[in-house]
Amino acid sequence: MRVEFLGHGLHKDHTNTVGHYMIDSFKNDDYYSFVGFSAFTKMSGINRIKKELLEASKQFKSLKFYLGIVPKGTSREALQFLIDNNIETWIFCTEDQMMFHPKIYFFQGKHNYRFITGSSNLTSFGLFDNIEASTFFEFSKTNQQGKKLVRQFEEYFDTILNGTDKNVQKLTQEVLKDLEDSGFIWPESKTNAEHEFLKSNKIAFAKRKKLKFDKGSLGKIESKPSSNNYDSEYIPAITQDYLNSWPDFFDLFKEFKKENKDKGDKYSVVVPRDYKNPSLYNWYLKQKIYFKNKILPPEHAVLLKKEHFYFGDAHKLWQEWKDSTKLKLLQEAVDEGENIGLSQRYEYRSVRLGTWIQAIKKANKSGKKLDTMERINEILDLSSKSRTPIDTATRFINDLMERENPNKANFQNRFNSALRDRIDELPDEIQQDIVDAWYLVFDEERPLGRIRTRQKDRTEEWKSFRYNKSINPKGNWFLPESIVGNIYHWIRQKKENKTRMELIRKNFNEQEKSELRREGFLI
Repeated sequence: MRVEFLGHGLHKDHTNTVGHYMIDSFKNDDYYSFVGFSAFTKMSGINRIKKELLEASKQFKSLKFYLGIVPKGTSREALQFLIDNNIETWIFCTEDQMMFHPKIYFFQGKHNYRFITGSSNLTSFGLFDNIEASTFFEFSKTNQQGKKLVRQFEEYFDTILNGTDKNVQKLTQEVLKDLEDSGFIWPESKTNAEHEFLKSNKIAFAKRKKLKFDKGSLGKIESKPSSNNYDSEYIPAITQDYLNSWPDFFDLFKEFKKENKDKGDKYSVVVPRDYKNPSLYNWYLKQKIYFKNKILPPEHAVLLKKEHFYFGDAHKLWQEWKDSTKLKLLQEAVDEGENIGLSQRYEYRSVRLGTWIQAIKKANKSGKKLDTMERINEILDLSSKSRTPIDTATRFINDLMERENPNKANFQNRFNSALRDRIDELPDEIQQDIVDAWYLVFDEERPLGRIRTRQKDRTEEWKSFRYNKSINPKGNWFLPESIVGNIYHWIRQKKENKTRMELIRKNFNEQEKSELRREGFLI
């Protein structure tokens, strides 16, 4: 079970709010049912979660609100919105001297429950801005403590949840009009639970004496060091409850594999610490602990190995996967012509690639992450911090020639942002290589300033020389200029420049390629 304290409003930059957790839960495709209790409800609160709430009302199997009604507490606009959008709502309105005051937001999903209870009403201040305190519970549907909590909640509020309590009534247009006519419901601007209270609070506070506050009188709160139940010395007991629940968790593990199959066989069997079902992560850890200590039941070992369960260092494996993912993003950024440079602040698609690159460079100094650094250099060539036009153009040509199914739009953007305005700084031969490579890959001209056509392909003349036994009896591909003639310099460029050789690679059969390699051509 995951339990967290949700406090907000005291620190203005805090985002650990009930509102944020509700938005996250409405967007989470694991959840399909919601029940919300609130003492005061206003359109100000609904507006801040409206997008996700409306989407959930279409996707969820069940979505219900149970709202308290007191004079000038809940606003007319909020109730009208719920009616207009067919969101099932029940009101609690009574003549007794008591108030419907709970604030509970309960989500039920395929794997988990989420239960938030505390002081937050369904208002903008309650969900996001007031100084509020709530407790967040998340637990799997097989967790015994969690099941007990849900059972106690449902039993206690049974008559309200099933609509049989004398004070509970389903909200309709007629009911809303009756509440308004009788003075319970008012327009939001005239409700006083927040608006009038804040106004009067400000006036009263201005009249107070300004007394200094002695922080030292509060004393000091000592924190108890945290403990980890799954440290290297701890071996959880294999109980009968654990054995009974094992098949269910094994099925969840197989579902996890299906969800993550896009990561590949190697990574789809490693459950991360922040997985949406925390109980599955705990079960996963136990399998590794029991295996390490040679107490894993043999029948469990057989099934786990059949699913390729990973018993090794999962942290190392996940780091490997994260590096692989970021390498792909880095390649995409380069393809799209991003000006990456070496800044730690560089972000691409909300991922801090700059920080990651610097971390890899630091790890390299200790002899770590060497393979990853090599891949980064292949993409960015960090060995050259100057980012000269020649370096940039060379990487552009190599990437264009070596990329499988290159995206023309991406390379066009990359050319425009990195090379177009610096084309005159490039030697003619580099410009020519860009033109030739572009034509070879995309079968179209790539105009560049003075050079507007690709270099003439003289392969047929070269082959004529190779197979002319009268002047080349040994069948060499490269001989002195006095023998080769006016195509000598063209051939020499191909021998000295791999990119230029690649441009005409398709013109040779396998036997010819083998001969060229023996003579030192990079093909």
